[in-house]
Amino acid sequence: MQLIRGNESKEMFSEAVLWKYESRAPVSAQGTGRSQTVSVYRMDGQQSAVFGRGLCAGRYFTDGESSVCLVDQETVRTLFGSENVLGMKVEWQDTEFEIVGILEGRQTVCIIPGSRGDAYDGIAVKKDKASASSENAFGVLEASVGAVGQQKIDGHLYYMTACMAYFLLLVLLLFTGGIRLRKSKVIAVMCVLLAAEVLILGINFALPSSDYLPSYWSDFDFFVQLFNEKRLQVQELLHYQEFAPWQTMMGTWQQAVVSEMIMGMLGGYLCDKL
Repeated sequence: MQLIRGNESKEMFSEAVLWKYESRAPVSAQGTGRSQTVSVYRMDGQQSAVFGRGLCAGRYFTDGESSVCLVDQETVRTLFGSENVLGMKVEWQDTEFEIVGILEGRQTVCIIPGSRGDAYDGIAVKKDKASASSENAFGVLEASVGAVGQQKIDGHLYYMTACMAYFLLLVLLLFTGGIRLRKSKVIAVMCVLLAAEVLILGINFALPSSDYLPSYWSDFDFFVQLFNEKRLQVQELLHYQEFAPWQTMMGTWQQAVVSEMIMGMLGGYLCDKL
């Protein structure tokens, strides 16, 4: 598949994959007689644009391969009772597919390769640079594939949400410090220092280029047609996106902030006693 045309496009995004939802249907395993109902997706391009580091075993299939597939952990456990199933085969609609990769998670999906002449209704993109414009990247893709995207889900939403939360925490802590100023200057100073610490930690954790959060976690973009069926399909694939750290990190940050506040108040109390 050739989605990228021209030097400017190559610098704009590094991976792209076309995908199409086939059906919600059972797949069966040879030898065990077991079956599992999964969502079957057909993909053409770099599947890592969707799944990122989502492989727990095996590899992604490449252009030119046909009778291969990617299956999630829950499905292989149901079908085979084990995750050591690379090279084994599953059957869907009387066609056999060899398992070449296992996807992390329990969202039951089966990914099969697209073939020449297939039509697709979705596309996933991983930008090469965090600073690249999503609008520009989508403009190039729309011109390349001859379609116009109507819905975009951008991981930067999580980044901006985290930043806004930290600014709100800063305001709250500064306000708390101002209220306590009349009672104890030590507590007020510690609250202000704590607010600065929280802000710095939040920015460092949320920076797209930091080691803690690789840039591509915030660089996934999707566009699909705006009707309910397609939205559900995108949401199903999003279970495998590396957006999950953004969604779960807020709870961890809140725990850290509460711990720091308790330590600050305890330290101020001890200072007053001494």
